[in-house]
Amino acid sequence: MKRALLAGCALVALAATCENAVADTDPGKFDIKISGDASITAGYVKQNYDAQNTNQSGNGGLKGDLVNRFRLQITPQATANNGMEYGASFRLRAWRGDGMVDADQAYMFFDGTLGRVELGVNAGLNSQYGVSAPSGFGTGGVTGDWADGPTNGAGAASFIFNQNTYIAGVFGGEYNSITSNNPSTKINYFTPRAFAQEDAPATGLMGMLSYAPQNVSVNTSATRSPRASQTYGVLAGGANLAQGGIPNPGDSFCQFSYFSSTSVQGCAWKNVMEAGLRYDGTFNGVSLSGSAGYIHGSAGSTGGYTGAITAANPADYNTGFYDLSAYQVGFQVGYAGFLVGGSYLDAGKSGYNRNGSVYRTVAGVGVLTPVQNKTGQSSITAGFSYETGPVVVGFNYAHGQDAGDLTLAGKREANLYSVGATYTLAPGLTTSLEYLRSITKNQNGFTELSGDYIAGNSTWGSSNASMLLWKNVVTF
Repeated sequence: MKRALLAGCALVALAATCENAVADTDPGKFDIKISGDASITAGYVKQNYDAQNTNQSGNGGLKGDLVNRFRLQITPQATANNGMEYGASFRLRAWRGDGMVDADQAYMFFDGTLGRVELGVNAGLNSQYGVSAPSGFGTGGVTGDWADGPTNGAGAASFIFNQNTYIAGVFGGEYNSITSNNPSTKINYFTPRAFAQEDAPATGLMGMLSYAPQNVSVNTSATRSPRASQTYGVLAGGANLAQGGIPNPGDSFCQFSYFSSTSVQGCAWKNVMEAGLRYDGTFNGVSLSGSAGYIHGSAGSTGGYTGAITAANPADYNTGFYDLSAYQVGFQVGYAGFLVGGSYLDAGKSGYNRNGSVYRTVAGVGVLTPVQNKTGQSSITAGFSYETGPVVVGFNYAHGQDAGDLTLAGKREANLYSVGATYTLAPGLTTSLEYLRSITKNQNGFTELSGDYIAGNSTWGSSNASMLLWKNVVTF
């Protein structure tokens, strides 16, 4: 009993002093806060190549569809005798293309004089507090609804087909974080704000730390396996791992560990640690926000075949990968309704193959192609917005690049341009229009056998798309 009490006090001490931390346990003392949002987005797309997208069959042409999402946030919260706030938060989502319901937040929290602790399923620090280009217009610009679309799973398809798949590892629609935006069971800690301005508790400098045993483990999911999952096939009879949709050593670590069958997706990094700083302030009508963050995780091994690479045994399956190592910086400056800002993220060779070769058949002859590991993973964002009365208009841009197929020279790039407007019809009710242009470039000869392949046809060097989005949102 004493050991349990001491353990509890040690946990609570992360957020507040343990003395007098016991509050009345009457459930009636908890305040239950309910909030959420519901949205529906219509998208119309013109794409020069989208034949592999089952929802946009054919070669080009104007295609349209609808997507919707409902989120419900439930937060029971109470205050201890010493002023520490504690409770839990749960967010339910109806958004999956297969009709299933999931949750991307399910954690308890303690908020006191020594800071705030969150324990459970949540996004990482840099995803929550990383600053990038202004996105409070349209559907969110380059981080908006363009990445959503009709699909049998969550996040596996978009209105425009394969425009940023695995750019910088696992960007998804977010260009200010890598892997951090993936909800998983973790511990988040936030320091109290230093240099906070009077009567403005959300200003000042805040430090952040986070730890997750595994980036894709949620709720009761737990694994101590040092190996990455293999979701694309099974090695049998010395089969070429570059065929049949099975990853090959020329692919990134994400291709070995990506959980495409679950609602929580991402690369299965182990022992993921994040650190960051966030600053907010206002001076003579000028608002300033900035962030800097770093994230690290272990790649683990793939397991499986470890023999020599020959025609009979064509792939070195037990290759090693570079660990996750990425940093992010961003800023925003606002004045008289105008807001400008941007961000830069560098993930280097995170998840790239450390060594190994891929056995390929060229003109009927088997050849070994060495892994080159050239272009690193990076992205930038930039943009501005202007708010006057109930109207917000804005423009932003994002550029991402990585090596693509690691056995080929060159790189692949994704460029996104977005302009849009949002009008507040009534408190909690908005309507938005947005135009987005996507330009994706692949190196020549990009092979369709690679899991990182994004063009839809190996003879295509790029894929361009234009999209018009109309979104309506109720927030409560």
